[in-house]
Amino acid sequence: MQTIDTDQGRTEIDATSAAEEADVALAARLAGNKDNRVVRGLGSLSEIGDQPPLLALSSAVLAYGVMLGDRRATEAGARMLGSLVLATCIKTGLKHLVARTRPNVLLEEGRYEVEPFGPDDGPWHSFPSGHTAGSVAVARAVGRVYPQARTAAYGGAAAIALIQIPRGAHYPADVAAGALVGLVAEAAINRVADYLHEVTSEPEDTPSSGVTTPQRTQADQER
Repeated sequence: MQTIDTDQGRTEIDATSAAEEADVALAARLAGNKDNRVVRGLGSLSEIGDQPPLLALSSAVLAYGVMLGDRRATEAGARMLGSLVLATCIKTGLKHLVARTRPNVLLEEGRYEVEPFGPDDGPWHSFPSGHTAGSVAVARAVGRVYPQARTAAYGGAAAIALIQIPRGAHYPADVAAGALVGLVAEAAINRVADYLHEVTSEPEDTPSSGVTTPQRTQADQER
């Protein structure tokens, strides 16, 4: 059985697999300096990836686009909002299905537990990372509409995701699962957006009677 050094001494971890043991060990090692001033500061900054700030940002972009008649901003805001809401619903459902105590609970209280349909309480909401899910979903939505902003958006989402481990909020597997949730949610919204664009787009004008249709070239016929 694996043991981890915690504030309560040596704590035994009843993991179900070698992968889980490695996940817990890595999180415990990286979160050893969770009370460091720099880590705490970066952790506070990462709160922009929580649901309320992301919801406010997405709504603001949508409102800006609507009020100024900016179609790209309107589309970006709608995609951001839809992706965030769906990602939040998925991650909330998963948190109810799998209750896992956070790394800071392990390090401070010497307690590590995983229970299906366990307590619906913050310290048990380690899996998956909601900050990561929302940040990845919103960043991907922004990148769809503004390709030139992808580097900044993806970099910001990655930074928010990665700091969750050293701050003791999540295990690496929680962050990976959160990223997957964000990608899946945004991909689903993208499919919906593409479908709506297809069914609402105006059909191309057809030549009126009496107008000669241009002959197709050989290149056109070979396409």
